[in-house]
Amino acid sequence: MTIKQDASPPASRNLAPDAASDVEVSVVIAGYHGAETIADCLRSVDRATEGRQRQIIVVESSGDDARRIIQDEFPDVVLIPSSKRLSAGEARNLGFTVARGRLVFVTDQDCLVPMDWVSRLERHFTDPSVGAAGGSVGVRDISNLSGFAVYCLEFLRHFPRSGSARRNHNFLVGCNSSYRSETVHALSFPDQTLGEDVLFSESIRRHGFDVIYDPSVEVQHQNRTGWPEFFHYNRKMGRSAANYHQVLRRWWIVPFLHLPILTFLSPVIILPRIAFDLARSRWSYVVRFLMLWPMCLLGNLVWARAFRRKILDDRLRTATQGGPDHVP
Repeated sequence: MTIKQDASPPASRNLAPDAASDVEVSVVIAGYHGAETIADCLRSVDRATEGRQRQIIVVESSGDDARRIIQDEFPDVVLIPSSKRLSAGEARNLGFTVARGRLVFVTDQDCLVPMDWVSRLERHFTDPSVGAAGGSVGVRDISNLSGFAVYCLEFLRHFPRSGSARRNHNFLVGCNSSYRSETVHALSFPDQTLGEDVLFSESIRRHGFDVIYDPSVEVQHQNRTGWPEFFHYNRKMGRSAANYHQVLRRWWIVPFLHLPILTFLSPVIILPRIAFDLARSRWSYVVRFLMLWPMCLLGNLVWARAFRRKILDDRLRTATQGGPDHVP
C-alpha cells in the first residue's frame, strides 16, 4: 500500500488502533534525505519482520529520490510524503496515526536493524508493566572519522555491549525502540529532532509504564560526514540538551543550570566516560576514539558553549517578558 497524497501532522494523537487488526508489528521510519540509505534500511527491516503480519511505514519529508526508490522497489511499504519539513518527532507521530500493529517499532532511514531485532525486543513486553523497550547504537562505517567522533559524543549512553537489560535505567534512542500500541496512540514525541527521545521516554515513565533498555540489541547507524558538520551538529546537540535538561531538571544538572559556565568542565567527565564505556563495548572503537579524542574534546567544548548560550538566552527572554530574574 502506498499513500500518495501530501500529509501533515494531525491535531490530535488520541487515535486507537483497529481492534480487528491482525497486524503483529508496525515499523515506523522517519526519512529525510535518505536516497542513499533507505533501500538498505528497508531490506534490513524486511529481514527482521519476515514471517510476521507486518506493516512498514516510511514518513518522508525531503522530496528527494528516496520516494521513487520506495515506490519502485518496496511497493508494500506505506509511504507518507510531506511537502513540509518534519522533525523526527513529527514524522514518528504521523506514522503512529496509521500504525495498526500491536507493537510499534521505530528506526531511522540511515540505520540497519539486526535480523533478530523484533524478536529480541518483543520478549520484554511479556511483562504488562513494560510500555517501551529499546537497544543500543553501533557504527555502520568506522572509517568515517568525523562521523565516529559525532557518534562518541551523541550516543555515549548507548554503546553496544553484552549484558542484561535494565529497567528505567536509560532513555531509548528513536532509531532503536519499540512500544505498545496503547503507548504511541496515547502519547506523542515532542516536535523536535534532537532530545525528543529523552523527553518521550520520560513521558512514558510518568504515565506509569516501565522502559527497558537492552544494550545487547544493536542497530547500526550511518553517521554524519565532514568536520564542519561535526561542529555544527555539536552546537545543535548543546542547545537541545539545554532544552530538555531545563524541562527534566535532574538533581545533578541543577548546578549547571544555575551556573552554565560550569558546562565547560564537562570534558573532564565526558571523555573518560566515553573511553571507559567503549572499552566495555569494542576495542576497535576504543582505538579509534584514542585517535580522535582531541576532536572529541573540541566538539564537547562547542557543545558546552551552545548549552551555556541557550541557558542564558532563555533566562534573558524570561526577564524581558516581565520576570524579575537577573542575568549574570
